[in-house]
Amino acid sequence: MRAHEQGRPSDLHSLVGRLPNDAFVMLDPAVEVLEPEIAEHRLLGHGYFEVGMVVPPGEGLLAFVTALGQQPVNLGTLRAQFDDQQIIDKMLASLRQHGFMHVTSPTKPSTEELARFRAIAEQRRRETLRRSLVIDLDAPISIDDLRVRLSAEVSAPEVRLRCARLVDHKRILAELACLRQAGAVRMHHTVVQTNDLSADRELCRSLIRLGASVHLEAVPWPAPDRPIPGLDEMTRNCVAVHVLMTPGLSILDDAVRHRALTWAGSVFISGLCLRLEPEALWPAGNAREDDFIDLFNAVRAIENEFGDVLIVNLPSDEVLLGNTASSSSPDRLSDFANSFRTSYMRWRLPVLKSCENDNSWSQIPEVEDKLVRAREDLLPNHPELLSLKPGSVVVDVCGGLGRVARRLSPVVGEEGLIISIEMFRCLSDRARRFACERNFMNLHFRPGLAQRIPLPDAMADAAVNEWTGGVWELGLGPAMVREMARVVRRGGRIAVTHRLVRLHLASLAQPWVQYEEIYRWMREAFVHPQLTIIAERVWGQIAPSLVGDNATFWRRQYMPRLVNPYDVTYKSDDSPGTQADVYLTLIAQRQ
Repeated sequence: MRAHEQGRPSDLHSLVGRLPNDAFVMLDPAVEVLEPEIAEHRLLGHGYFEVGMVVPPGEGLLAFVTALGQQPVNLGTLRAQFDDQQIIDKMLASLRQHGFMHVTSPTKPSTEELARFRAIAEQRRRETLRRSLVIDLDAPISIDDLRVRLSAEVSAPEVRLRCARLVDHKRILAELACLRQAGAVRMHHTVVQTNDLSADRELCRSLIRLGASVHLEAVPWPAPDRPIPGLDEMTRNCVAVHVLMTPGLSILDDAVRHRALTWAGSVFISGLCLRLEPEALWPAGNAREDDFIDLFNAVRAIENEFGDVLIVNLPSDEVLLGNTASSSSPDRLSDFANSFRTSYMRWRLPVLKSCENDNSWSQIPEVEDKLVRAREDLLPNHPELLSLKPGSVVVDVCGGLGRVARRLSPVVGEEGLIISIEMFRCLSDRARRFACERNFMNLHFRPGLAQRIPLPDAMADAAVNEWTGGVWELGLGPAMVREMARVVRRGGRIAVTHRLVRLHLASLAQPWVQYEEIYRWMREAFVHPQLTIIAERVWGQIAPSLVGDNATFWRRQYMPRLVNPYDVTYKSDDSPGTQADVYLTLIAQRQ
């Protein structure tokens, strides 16, 4: 019998809409239910497309998914088992949209049929995924060629420019930066991968205007024996530099990892890009999943201490979250390499879901703008408190989705720069996307830690941190303030803001307080030999009401959902009545 989804690409549009009762559906055989349960959610992993999916809490939801995994299921029979047909169709559409489920025949698909199903699903998915473009600058190419290729993209792509030596392409990088600044081309993110960092100030300026980071290839693990030519020039000019290293199993050794981190921190590397080839690590191919997990946990330990760490030959977080297509097909890999990649996906997806649980509130700029309205936001409306002017360099610590960076962007102008540091890579990526969509050209978003800012001493005019509760709750506030003081020049200023209370104006005797000791914590953190507090500003706004808003407007997830658990409209406030948020901003100057 001919498979239902077999056909030409033009057949894709006929697949949109409610599936008929006589259709048969089945999960892709590469889909598995992962063991960890994260906050009552269960995770699905698609080993072929290398993407995760969330099954939220709800009676029968997981059973519904697993029922599709054994053999093709007749939809009429399936629907007859449930009263709520609407939610069934929503779940089927969601599974199908992300390639987790195929419309098939009554019998299990053959290898050839499964390949056709996946090709159709991949084409359908590609319409929603960010593309990656790899361009060899050493090959004959003109700026017109680049402009045509980039302009042909429907959405802003990730661009990887490769070359042996940066200095050989000084002119074309400058021209590409001008096109970006003029809005003639758009790039979600640009990486320049090279073997040679040699550059002058003008080339560094082009890289900054391009919004690019530079990846230096073939750096010895755990640290080079001699200084890297051009590295100091790059970092002093605010260019984000990542080094590509190939660790052996010595990465499992705490002392070796410490040496790598000590070196990377001393030269202000922005990130470590690690290549972990399973066949090279275990030539006999005798490693088990536990061995893989030990390796991934070692990388996680580096990430927790350093901030920005990538395994470059495994699916990125953006692939796992379903935002970018995977660059590798399991069909082209050995069984051992596939096992390695599958183990990584099983390990990494729960990590990403745990991060999402902490950051599912306020995930789009419109929501952030409602939480703290622009007209009430202290620093963007009073940049003189930070002595900001056109051309200033600002570090935004714990920058989240970039609200503060976007609001300060017009103050520093085209010649200025705001570097936003955020520990969660998925937040940095979203912030970058929002800035790209809104044509902000002077913002750089980089993963990093508040207690270890990956920037050289005295390179910024100001540093800001706004409303970051976790830093204080974890006791990292003093380390953050020390780092902010380190990265600003003499005479530069730092500012830290936190919400003190939420006041119910009809009952002022019962304020909501997050941390009763926040004022003392902040004051004590500013006790620093090179800092002098020059201002304390208390400010606030009437708190926004959620009544009438859809919950999905406020709660956005990173990983695709089987069904949206927040598809409701707020009917009332938990605490009705007018409320006011009161904030405190401490501003200090470095002596």
